[in-house]
Amino acid sequence: MSDPHIPVHHLPAPSRMPTRVERFGPKPLPVPGPVHRHDFNELFFFTQGGGAHMIDLERIAFTAPCVHVVAPGQVHQLERSPDSAGLVVMFSPEALLGQGHAARAELFAWAQGPKSFAVDAAQLTEAQLLIGLMEGELDRPEGPVAEVVEGYLGILLIKCARWAGAPGHTAPAGHDLVRRFIDLLERTYLHQRQVAHYAEELAISADHLNELVKARLGRTASKVVQDRLLLEAKRLLLHAELSVKEVGYTLGMHDQPHFTRWFSKLEGRTPVEYRAHIRDLYKP
Repeated sequence: MSDPHIPVHHLPAPSRMPTRVERFGPKPLPVPGPVHRHDFNELFFFTQGGGAHMIDLERIAFTAPCVHVVAPGQVHQLERSPDSAGLVVMFSPEALLGQGHAARAELFAWAQGPKSFAVDAAQLTEAQLLIGLMEGELDRPEGPVAEVVEGYLGILLIKCARWAGAPGHTAPAGHDLVRRFIDLLERTYLHQRQVAHYAEELAISADHLNELVKARLGRTASKVVQDRLLLEAKRLLLHAELSVKEVGYTLGMHDQPHFTRWFSKLEGRTPVEYRAHIRDLYKP
């Protein structure tokens, strides 16, 4: 039996650089990929061909040229056509991006960032040029200069945010309290679910945090926390070989009836009904 949990992939070696570039080309047959997630960011640039890419709970049929965005923790599975080709840019959350930090925050936002967007020939050429410069620096015999690699990456992210139409990509992410709330939530949602905790971490009141989040996202902070937990429950019900009880336990709900009631209230169907529905919807 395979591991019941969703496998987590790590940034390929050499690990001393927080940025990697890989190219992929045509194959004799379609290329199915495994279901997995990463602890790093990925940008897929498809230059030809097409396929289907499931990112979390959405199956995206695509044709090149286009860009796909996969954030750390997102569950995805890529199926490529035999003629598909492109590049993948991978980088850790610790990468130093200069002015690209705000663009990364918007592109890789789990709640509202774009999962995919089309690019035209000129935009694709510009992206390939920047990626080529990154590759050249990464391949230097005497070793890459991290600041140069990540400078090119930061520019690439700013360009991608503009092409994707991501809102607010010029805002200073370090001073964006809603963005900081989302980042904190992403790291600790399995253990911390009280809005008061996040407000204390941000040195503001819970009421003020709710006002900011509702103005930005159209939902209260409490609803955002619940939605994040619900997303993880759905990921596990679709992709993991876990019983409903084990899914609830993984989320910190050790009483199955409680987990079932919580899930049913938010989703409108039980975990068992949801699993049957979503797996039937996406079965091969």
